[in-house]
Amino acid sequence: MLQHDPELAAPAWLTAGGTEDEVLGLLKTGKEAEVFVVERRTLAGDRSALLAHKRYRPTKVGKGELEGLGFSKARSFTNDAIYHEGRKFRRSRERRAVERMTDLGKRILADRWPARELEMLVKAHEAGVTVPYPVEFTGDGILMQMIGDDGVAAPRLVGARLADDELKLAWAQLVDDLGALTEAGIVHADLSPYNVLWWRNRLWFIDFPQAVDLVASPHGFELLHHDVTTMCTWFTRQGIPTEPGVLYADLLATAF
Repeated sequence: MLQHDPELAAPAWLTAGGTEDEVLGLLKTGKEAEVFVVERRTLAGDRSALLAHKRYRPTKVGKGELEGLGFSKARSFTNDAIYHEGRKFRRSRERRAVERMTDLGKRILADRWPARELEMLVKAHEAGVTVPYPVEFTGDGILMQMIGDDGVAAPRLVGARLADDELKLAWAQLVDDLGALTEAGIVHADLSPYNVLWWRNRLWFIDFPQAVDLVASPHGFELLHHDVTTMCTWFTRQGIPTEPGVLYADLLATAF
């Protein structure tokens, strides 16, 4: 296994109190959420850090209210039922609403994403996967390590323009981190070169709201195979020889 060398955990002062946050600007926007650059600093002024605040847009507000909350556009709901199968609901009414994809069901699924992403991000981080260190849950999203420099996000793998030696390194890191994820029973379930970042000579996995449990989800193995195939296809196009079937089998052997 490769030796991981990310910043391993959030500095204790970030969650010790006696701090204030300032939103510096919008970092990126997606279908479900927007990511903002936040500077957290101590009231004494002796420490500061740039963080990423991923905020999920509320589902039942008007455009004016969204702007008042700091969002740039409305949320477009994604039918994510496949990622929720196998999970428990507190009430049978909620389960039926989700199965029928009523307005209530869509709202229940949408409201689960922020907490689910934090849960999976924490598990991935504890498993040694190179992910942004989680700082805290904010109600509508997650405050986490910012992957980038001077308030600018690190490039996605698809746009990083890696040299041949960097591609080989990135491939080795991918295999290593997929192994750590699978051994922890986690499937990213939407892995692609668009949601992996390249920063400080490392791949960083991001965007975990749709992640599933490999065994508990009825689609866990299928989604893992899709993740492997997607990433292998991209690396093969960059000139790196890959064997998706072999990697998939190796990952399962690691997990069981």
